Amino acid sequence: MKISSPFHVLVFCMAFLVFSMPLVTLAQQGSVHAEAIAAAEADADANVNRPLWFAVGCLFTGIGTIGAYVIEPSPPASRLIGKSPEYVTFYSEAYKAKATDIQGRTALTGCLIGGAVSAVSYIFLVSAVLAAESTY
Repeated sequence: MKISSPFHVLVFCMAFLVFSMPLVTLAQQGSVHAEAIAAAEADADANVNRPLWFAVGCLFTGIGTIGAYVIEPSPPASRLIGKSPEYVTFYSEAYKAKATDIQGRTALTGCLIGGAVSAVSYIFLVSAVLAAESTY
């Protein structure tokens, strides 16, 4: 048996085609995955209402911060029209994760600043009361 026979060449070509197709599919899925994540993170960064979550963190402190991490925003449906199911899945998961992270960090910043302002106000109030009592 010669290796260069037409049968062996055809077997080699068939084996190459069989084993290369999954690799091409994986490469395409990887590009869809990367594209969906990049688009979702950009949209989440643009769509999250930072002043609202900062105010929630300032006014409702711990409860507001926990709520910011628990409430998952929905991705805009207009961005998903005409996309493949894989793209929709990757986009939705990445959007929810990024938006929840932004909401939580912004609410936590508001909570910390609100707490600091409250503490300083309380110290000034106590010192003013003590100063007023000492004058009597």
